[in-house]
Amino acid sequence: MVDPSSTQSQASARTEGVDHDRDVAAFERVDWDDVGGWRRHITLERLVFVAGLLWLADLFYLYHSTGRVFLVARWNLAGEDWLLLLSVVVLVAFGLVPLVRHRQRTRRLLGRLGNRPGTALSLTALAVVVIGGFQATVRGVRPELTLDRFQPPVGASVLDQYTQRGCVGEVTGDNPATQRCHGSWEYPLGTHQFGYEMTELLALGARPIVYLVFVTAGLVVPLATLVGLLAGYHGGLTDDLLMGYVDIQLSLPAILVYLVVYMFVFDSMFVFLVAFGLLAWGGIARIVRSETLKRREEGYVLSARAVGAPPWWVIRRHVLPNVADSVVPATFHLLAILILTEAGLSFLGFHPMEWSWGETAAAGLQHSDPLGVWWTTAFPALALAVTVLACKLAGDGLRDILDPRGDRR
Repeated sequence: MVDPSSTQSQASARTEGVDHDRDVAAFERVDWDDVGGWRRHITLERLVFVAGLLWLADLFYLYHSTGRVFLVARWNLAGEDWLLLLSVVVLVAFGLVPLVRHRQRTRRLLGRLGNRPGTALSLTALAVVVIGGFQATVRGVRPELTLDRFQPPVGASVLDQYTQRGCVGEVTGDNPATQRCHGSWEYPLGTHQFGYEMTELLALGARPIVYLVFVTAGLVVPLATLVGLLAGYHGGLTDDLLMGYVDIQLSLPAILVYLVVYMFVFDSMFVFLVAFGLLAWGGIARIVRSETLKRREEGYVLSARAVGAPPWWVIRRHVLPNVADSVVPATFHLLAILILTEAGLSFLGFHPMEWSWGETAAAGLQHSDPLGVWWTTAFPALALAVTVLACKLAGDGLRDILDPRGDRR
């Protein structure tokens, strides 16, 4: 015969146990040593990253053995191309793969982007510039020299004497000294002083943008973000050492490093990327550190640390998503500065890369009547202005789109 009091006591104990389990939050019962097991170390992102590094190592071995590698079409790899390829591997592994894996989050971000036409238009403009420059890089395009000098763009005209009487379009006027050559669709944007088509020069001028966009997003910003996160979260000696290095780096002008190497070694896009890209991330690191110092005292961070969550997990899950809205506009601001710096150096004659927009604009101003052949300077200057403006607008828009609090606004 079952004792009713015993049964009631057991039921009461089970009820109290259930109530106790309900009172304990799920994350408090997590054994952080067993979270994910071996899967926490082997992720799809890391597998893709390692595979990309192995591919680069094999490619570099082939390059070292033969001394020359055409990756695609006529794309002969140079020093800056290795930085570009490494950046692509990082962006594919830790940018594209997460977007594909987390489709719901990606759809949510695209939905926010659809509500901001200005940001979408800015990103589209940047994409057009990058794609145009990338195809010029892959094809190894060089401007085709023609005999048709200073042909005006469609809808414009120029004194026929500037074309050396070789106008492709219609010529108007009876007086040979004042006859004007009108643009034709054979050269829709006109030609340069040596007969180069402006459409080709604009495409070639976008090549530096490709390197700056990928290297900044794939190498410079991740490095700055990592340094800022570690310094801000751990503090103490780690903070002192990392920020001390950042202070030393910021005190060393990148332009000085570039000029010294330019004078005594050589000039190339690789030198520019190292001098201005890999020495200019200190500002972003300081922004990330400042945001991390504030976030590490938030309740959700303190709660995760109190129940034993490891630092790497807290940083990745709680701190990093909440500093992204500060990193993104700083990244695009840095990108705009680097684009203007490269164009400015090319304008002054340093030429980190041939046929830059700055070089093309400077060549147009060397004519005796720069206003008469205005398109040779105006088009590259306009392309540069649109690209920089797109960077600024895209950075501000993406800051709000990537804000984790956006859904609660």
